[in-house]
Amino acid sequence: MRSVTTLILILATLLAVGCSKKVPQDPYKEQQRKVLMNKGRLVQDLARPANVHAAKIESATLVRGLRGTGADEPPSSYQQLVLNDLSRDIEKKRTAKSEIASLNTAIVLLETIVPPGARKGDRLDAKIKLPPGSEASSIQNGYVEDAEMYQYMTADIIRRGYVLGVANGFVTLDPNLIENNSPIAYKEGKIIGGAVVARSRPIWLEIKEDERSAGVAQRIEDVINKRFSYTKPGYAGKKKVAEAKAGAARINLEVPEEYRDNVIRYVNVVLAISFYETADELNERVDRLAQQLLEPESSEFASLQLEAIGSSNAKVLDAIRRGLDSPNDAVRFNSAITSAYFNVRQDRQKTAKILAEFARTNATYRPAALATLGVSMKTSFDVDSELRKLLSEQNIETRYGAFRALWTRNPTDYMIQGENMADQFSYHCLNCGGSPYVHVSESSRPEIVLFNSDAIYLQGAVEIEANPRLTIRADEDGIVVKEYAAGDGIDEQRRVSYKVDDVVRAIVELGGTYPDVVSFLTQAKTKKFLYATSDSGQTTECPLAIDALPGAKVSSFKRIRDVEAVVKREEAREKAERKAKKEPSMWSSWFKKKDESSEFNLDEFDAVNGGDVESATGTFDGETPDVSSNDDSDRSEEFSLNEDE
Repeated sequence: MRSVTTLILILATLLAVGCSKKVPQDPYKEQQRKVLMNKGRLVQDLARPANVHAAKIESATLVRGLRGTGADEPPSSYQQLVLNDLSRDIEKKRTAKSEIASLNTAIVLLETIVPPGARKGDRLDAKIKLPPGSEASSIQNGYVEDAEMYQYMTADIIRRGYVLGVANGFVTLDPNLIENNSPIAYKEGKIIGGAVVARSRPIWLEIKEDERSAGVAQRIEDVINKRFSYTKPGYAGKKKVAEAKAGAARINLEVPEEYRDNVIRYVNVVLAISFYETADELNERVDRLAQQLLEPESSEFASLQLEAIGSSNAKVLDAIRRGLDSPNDAVRFNSAITSAYFNVRQDRQKTAKILAEFARTNATYRPAALATLGVSMKTSFDVDSELRKLLSEQNIETRYGAFRALWTRNPTDYMIQGENMADQFSYHCLNCGGSPYVHVSESSRPEIVLFNSDAIYLQGAVEIEANPRLTIRADEDGIVVKEYAAGDGIDEQRRVSYKVDDVVRAIVELGGTYPDVVSFLTQAKTKKFLYATSDSGQTTECPLAIDALPGAKVSSFKRIRDVEAVVKREEAREKAERKAKKEPSMWSSWFKKKDESSEFNLDEFDAVNGGDVESATGTFDGETPDVSSNDDSDRSEEFSLNEDE
């Protein structure tokens, strides 16, 4: 009897063990189940953008060529940084200490802002200034050579990150500060387009932790690549923009060329791509978005959603075309922006005319209209034609904005083609109709544009000192441009006509720099020597503009390049958080939302945080991204070389 009981117990135990054993699941079916669970959702519901903040990079370096206005500074941490950098080169190490002590050099601080999505080789403006307490009197005529720029970090000790940029070029002072006799007028300036990005700043999507799986990552990669592709220089054919990485946790993104100047829009469009939906569900969504596009309050949101679906959908194109015919400005504008990025042949002419009209008549939409015309529909003659017409408009923002858009599309366009002036700056003498105008660039690239150059000249008892050794003076026979040589050298001069074009060329022939030409033009305007003849034959003072690109000063258009104000505000907030011993979280307030369905905007952020930014980046939906400065950098806090910040 006992043996029978024992046998029954053994059988029961074996049966229980057998029943508790898990049945192996098919991995493919499990991934398919996860994909189907996310049916009807958008990419923004499953992933958040990362590395979308701007990075400030800095350097302490030596500015040379100061002609006695530098200083032999007492020992400091800045001096030690410069000495260490010079000592890495055997040739420079021998003369490093004497060069630092020279009155023809000064230690300066450089900084620039690297926007998200920046590629290796991109050019940026670098701000330059004397450090607090410097004994140098001026950095005019100075230049910087091979200054490596870093993102400084602080953990247990202050340390440098990777080399993210290298700066070269001449210092251009701010004419407005000089005209207003500012005490810092000669102590700070810019190296225009002088900072070259040494390391790309990629952007990516970080899949939310509770959504991570190989199936979800692969699906996100597939739907993004189905919508977008890009052309890589040196490679044949188009490449995919999205690639799943890091164990299904991250999707690396490349930025298509047409979105290079508006990375924020590109990321917003990617986030609006559908993760998974049936054909019937897609048709229903397009019908709903088509109605929302025609409502001014929802037209921007709807246009982005329709842009995410793409121009391959006939119903999407029909919706956008109805928007182009709308009597409402907001609806027509948002439809035209999406139409421009779609670049459908039969819609190019109409789209170009609508955006050109906004550039001509609407100050609010002008920056976005011209920026979009510059980067989209690159093969369209209609766009080129509309931009050329804008070159003769009265408004200088419209004229110069059209010039820059044409230059972005094709630097050799016959209407704006310029000359390389001794590798100093790009010089453009345009005869395009409209009133004469002089434009000086203090951002992006060194550039002088004379609108109707034949009608611009000097008048009066001209006496200008472009720099202490370069003068422009009038005599009985014209204008004398004279370069005074140093030491026992021989002075040189050129006698030219009163035409501004001739004077500019003479300055360059005598070895003058871009800052010298800028100084000449701004002084000529300030001292009322700059004149022009109108079409009617009247003589009037010729206007001069500095950086008249639409949106460069004040604009409601959220452009990716206008990130400096956001960076400064975020730095202030970060410092306040650290002071209160809070865990730093760079963009936590920016991305935090009470309702996931509501769209965040910059005004909302400012209302909550008390900030005020004239022009800044665009909007995102989602949670806080990982904002590490580089793909493989650590999460140390950022540190600034500038003590006065």
